[in-house]
Amino acid sequence: MDFIVPLFGRFHPILVHLPIGFLLFGVLMVFLSKEKDSGHSQSIQLAFFVGSVSAVLASISGFLQYHYEGFSWETVQFHLALGALTTVTGFYLTWDFRKTVNWTSFRWKSFSLLVLLLFTGHLGGNITHGEEYLTELLPDGLRRLLGDSTDAEQGLTLPESGWEDLKYYENVVQPILNSNCKSCHNPRNKKGELDLSTLEGLKKGGENGVVFHANDAEKSELFSRLVLPSDDDDHMPPKEKRQPQKEEIELIKLWLETGASFEGTLGEARPAVKLLDPFFERLEVPFYPQTELAEVSADSIAALKKMGFFVEPVHLGSALLKVSCLNFPDFEDADLSKLSSLGGNLAYLDLNDTQISGEILSQITAFPNLTVLKLNSTLIEGKDLATLQQSPNLKHLYLNGTQINPEDLAALESLPALEKVYAYDTPLSGNPAVKKFRFSLETGGYSLPPIPSDTIVY
Repeated sequence: MDFIVPLFGRFHPILVHLPIGFLLFGVLMVFLSKEKDSGHSQSIQLAFFVGSVSAVLASISGFLQYHYEGFSWETVQFHLALGALTTVTGFYLTWDFRKTVNWTSFRWKSFSLLVLLLFTGHLGGNITHGEEYLTELLPDGLRRLLGDSTDAEQGLTLPESGWEDLKYYENVVQPILNSNCKSCHNPRNKKGELDLSTLEGLKKGGENGVVFHANDAEKSELFSRLVLPSDDDDHMPPKEKRQPQKEEIELIKLWLETGASFEGTLGEARPAVKLLDPFFERLEVPFYPQTELAEVSADSIAALKKMGFFVEPVHLGSALLKVSCLNFPDFEDADLSKLSSLGGNLAYLDLNDTQISGEILSQITAFPNLTVLKLNSTLIEGKDLATLQQSPNLKHLYLNGTQINPEDLAALESLPALEKVYAYDTPLSGNPAVKKFRFSLETGGYSLPPIPSDTIVY
C-alpha cells in the first residue's frame, strides 16, 4: 500500500482547482452583495468554508508531491507558504463573516484573499509549466518589454560557413535543449530530477537514470520521448508546450548515433545540409539603399500624378519612391526634368515604351539612389550605356526590346551594385558568343520540352 501516499500527491493538480473555484465564488458573492444580510449570506459562508477545507487537502497533496516527485525546496517554498496562508485566510474569513459589522472592511479582506489566490496560482503555474509558459510564444521584442530574458532560451543558429568546426554538443545539442526542454528541466524546476540546462545535469540523468546512450538513439530517452505520439503521457515536451522542429529531433538522433561526444565537431558527424538549412543565420541585405531622407511632400507627388506619372513608395513607410510612365507614353528626354525635385528619393524608374533616346542616361546621375531602371522598348543605343557608370546603386537594368549588342555590355562591368540585366528580344537573345559577365544576364530564348498532352486534339 506504499503507493497510496505518493499517488495522493499526484492528485494535487486536480485538487488545487477546488479551493480556487469555491474561494473565488465566495469573493464574487461578497462584491455582488450590497450588505451582509443579503440573500447571499449562506452562500458566502459555505463557499469560504468548503474552499478552505479543500485548500487543506490541496496543500497536503502539494506537499506530498514535492516530497515524492523530486522538486527542489527552492522551487516550491513560496508557493507552499502562500498556499498555507491562503488556507488560513479562507478559514479566517469564514469565522469573521459571522461577527463582521463593517461590510466595506470585509470586502477589503476578501480582496486580499483574491490577491493571495492569484499569486499562489501563478507560482504553481510556474512550477508546473515553467516560468516562461505564458511568455515563451511571444515575439522576442515583446518578451523583453515584459522583462523576460530571451538569451538563455536562444534557439539553434548556425553560420553558413565554418559550421563544420563547431562543437556538436555545445553549439547544436545544448541550444536545442535550451529552447525546448529547459523551462521544465532546470536547477529550479527539475521535473523528474532531471536538469537539461547544463552538461553536468545531462550526464547525471534523472529519477529513471541516464537519459542518453552513445551509439543508440532508440534506447536514449533524450530522443525516444521526442518521437512518441503527442498524446502519449511520456511524450516530451508536453503537447501544450513548444515542440521541437523535425530537423532538431534528427540532429539529436545523429549526435547520439555518432557517439554522443561532448568534444566532437559537427563536421565529424557529417549531417545532411538540409538538416542544418533552417538554422543558418542569413544576413539579409536590403534591396534599396538605406539612407535617411525626408519624405517628398504630398503636394509634389500630387502634381506629378497630375502630369501622368504613377508615383508610390517602394514599400510602406519608405521615403524612397517608385515612378512609372505607364500612363505617360509621350514621355521624352526633356520630361525628365519634371522629376528633378525627387533627387535621392527616386529609387525605381520605369521608362518602358516611351519616346526617350540614349541622351537621357546622362541625366540619370541626378538620382543617386536609383536601384531599378526600366528602358524596355525605347530608342537607347549600346554606346549610351557607359553614362550609367555614375549610378552606384543601380542593381536591376531592363533593356528588353532594344538594339543592345554583346560588346555594349562591357561598359556595365564597372557598376559596383549591378546584379541583373534583362535583355530579352535583343541581338543578345540566343547568341552563343555572349560572354559571361560579373552580373547575371537574362536573354530569354528558353524552351520547354514537349509533353504528350501537347499533341492531344480536343
